[in-house]
Amino acid sequence: MDRKVEVSSLEIVHGGFYPKVVVRLRYRRFDGSMSAEVSRDMLEQGLAAVVLPYDPARDLVLLIEQFRPAPLLLDDDPWLFEAVAGRTEATEDAAVTARREAVEEAGVDIIDLAEVAAVYPSPGCLKERATIFVGRCDLSPGDGGVHGLDAEEEDIRTHILPFEAAMALAGQGKLRSMPALLALYWLALNRDDLRRRWADPPRREA
Repeated sequence: MDRKVEVSSLEIVHGGFYPKVVVRLRYRRFDGSMSAEVSRDMLEQGLAAVVLPYDPARDLVLLIEQFRPAPLLLDDDPWLFEAVAGRTEATEDAAVTARREAVEEAGVDIIDLAEVAAVYPSPGCLKERATIFVGRCDLSPGDGGVHGLDAEEEDIRTHILPFEAAMALAGQGKLRSMPALLALYWLALNRDDLRRRWADPPRREA
């Protein structure tokens, strides 16, 4: 199939944290014809990284919790359990972003990374590609706290849970962040292999 696309214009119509772009284009239809010109509104997010911190020796998962406005506008609880995530800066690759955000949002150091997928969270309206990881780290059940950057008005609480408890949250519909669900379900499929590969992680001093 000839996957032809003709872009006639690309216009930034609104600035801000997420610039809004209007793109006008035609594309090859499945019957071989070209579509009529269509106009699509897109929010510019760019590249991002997501990491689910996991301690394979203790079988612990770290989730963060923070306020999100979108659920509020849909009359839902706006405090979400999520995986660590952030924008990839121009000088970074996704792995560097994942390690940096783990420190900023959760106060943990990532030892190793396993890539889950590079996905488009909402390709109809959001120009974003997120690389999702599971990150090996050293966790303790009693750890936790509030993290985040003051400059970004972040107020992030960490939760360290047994793997089965995290899966129970997902099963009860309490894990409503799609990247976190994807990372957790991938971990469920690959957990035994990761625990073999990531045996004996470093331990803290007593």
